Amino acid sequence: MLARVSNLALLLVLTACDPGDVVLLAPDKSPSDAPSFTIHAVIDTPYVDLADGLFWTAGVPRAHVRVHRMVEPYDDSYWQVATADSVGIATFVALLAGPYEVQVTRWLNGAEMVEADSALHLFAGGRRLRLTVERAQPVMLAPNHGSRLVFSEISMDFPGNLDPSVGGDAKYFELYNNSDTTIYLDGKYWGIAWHLNRDYPSWPCVQTEPVRNDPDGIWTERIFRFPGRGTDYPLPPGGMALIAKAAIDHRAVHPDLYDLSGADFEWGGMSSPDNPEVPNLQEIGLRPMPYHWPVSEQPQFVSEPVVLETLPRYTDPSSGYTWVRIPTALVLDAWVDTIDWTTHSYEATPACLEQMHRSFERLAGPAAAHFDFENGLTVQRRVLYVLPDGRKVLQDTDTSMEDFVKAVRTPGWIPDSLGH
Repeated sequence: MLARVSNLALLLVLTACDPGDVVLLAPDKSPSDAPSFTIHAVIDTPYVDLADGLFWTAGVPRAHVRVHRMVEPYDDSYWQVATADSVGIATFVALLAGPYEVQVTRWLNGAEMVEADSALHLFAGGRRLRLTVERAQPVMLAPNHGSRLVFSEISMDFPGNLDPSVGGDAKYFELYNNSDTTIYLDGKYWGIAWHLNRDYPSWPCVQTEPVRNDPDGIWTERIFRFPGRGTDYPLPPGGMALIAKAAIDHRAVHPDLYDLSGADFEWGGMSSPDNPEVPNLQEIGLRPMPYHWPVSEQPQFVSEPVVLETLPRYTDPSSGYTWVRIPTALVLDAWVDTIDWTTHSYEATPACLEQMHRSFERLAGPAAAHFDFENGLTVQRRVLYVLPDGRKVLQDTDTSMEDFVKAVRTPGWIPDSLGH
């Protein structure tokens, strides 16, 4: 077990700067190199009216703050915790140097919910950074959203003893209508966002920062389009769609796999079996999806359709590959994975801290561990509350580390136990 220093304090200091600096996860330094660390947790700029109404313009009072050193395990004993004071002030000092994740959550009490909005339950945010930076670091919080299509469960793993061309066909994800009106899936896009998020020699973080951390949209080259002519595939409020790579009963391949023959859609692949009873997503991207994708650490998004030929383009100077940018206004949801480095063996390539702009993802997670599949776990979105009619409203603060939880896989339904 790695040694830690437990002397705890945290100071949230007011600042309004954009936390968009490119910082690499460099090798650790000695504890003496790490200064006292200051952070400000504030309501992000699109929600200043909410901050005004709650009298939180000077900082978020009594915010719950968690700090985790990324080279340590992800269980709760490795997260240090503090509660901010009335103007958002607390301090962590004498921490070990290295890359850290900061997660900030603030639940509203009854009076605050009345003051703001009865549907508003919490603010959350986070970011990755290094403690060796001397200046105060902002963490921008966003409220829980409603009225949109969101990822509700994502399962992209398979048994390690299977060839990816076989086990990889059992991947799936769910989309959930988190609004109070019908959403039509017809024509919607699902794809892989910019995924070159390490300091590779061919794609260094300095070069990729404009596309990794772009507030104007999500860059992509691999895109699928849902079928339909406009109103063929309605998703009612609280409705869910299960999308499988191959909509078959995978238990014939491996006893630990599962039956996905009842999926609503499938996206297939070069060697994937096809269920003729299940409609297929159409691949429309600039490059085809490799048969074993998506894999860990590849961000995903769902968006409204757009004519790709009209979008801005970026050609990577190292590979020559071209990417297009889905505009921010069209992005419905995004999800970013992160890895528990203590359970995986990866090349020692530093990671770029920003995997996606904070307007889409504030803190990736929860961290995928090596034996998640063997333990029957996937990543599932939490239930925020349940309406009188029984419809579940899922938590959505654009902070995956807070919004999602690892739970026993349940393709096609959301268990009641996914609340806090």
